[in-house]
Amino acid sequence: MFGMNKKKLQLLPHNPLWKEDFQAEKERIISAVQDSTIQIEHVGSTSIPNIHAKPILDLAILCGEKGLEVIVNALKNLGYDYRGQFDDEIGHFYAVLDKGDIRLCQAHIYSEKTADWFSKLKFRNVLSQNAELAKEYNDYKLQLAETVSSKGEYAEIKDKWVDSFIIKVL
Repeated sequence: MFGMNKKKLQLLPHNPLWKEDFQAEKERIISAVQDSTIQIEHVGSTSIPNIHAKPILDLAILCGEKGLEVIVNALKNLGYDYRGQFDDEIGHFYAVLDKGDIRLCQAHIYSEKTADWFSKLKFRNVLSQNAELAKEYNDYKLQLAETVSSKGEYAEIKDKWVDSFIIKVL
């Protein structure tokens, strides 16, 4: 796994090994949970070919309401830091896997198929299939990374762009 220092913004060209890293992490989680009904998807920029990304795996995990406690316990046993509910989104929870100052994975955990679950998958699928839109997003990210003063500012501005993109395109 690649990972990124939590205090620094780093965008790398797409690396096909990220798909293998995702698959290995997915298998690690499924083995720990021992539940074949959970769904784990590779989302975020590392899942989209031909665009730059922060070298952190983004996972979307659909576990169902009854599976939330099981997945949380499994993630904790695997070294994830469970952060609880994500913002004020009902049915959306969050955990991170860090190694010291290096963030390796971010897990978005869903107890149900929310609008956010669907938008993460749709965003990945649309950009993976539409080279023109992927290039627009990539160019925007690279330009933004050159002009912002912090990783937090980058994330905040980029998320607004992604939200407007989702409304416009999806």
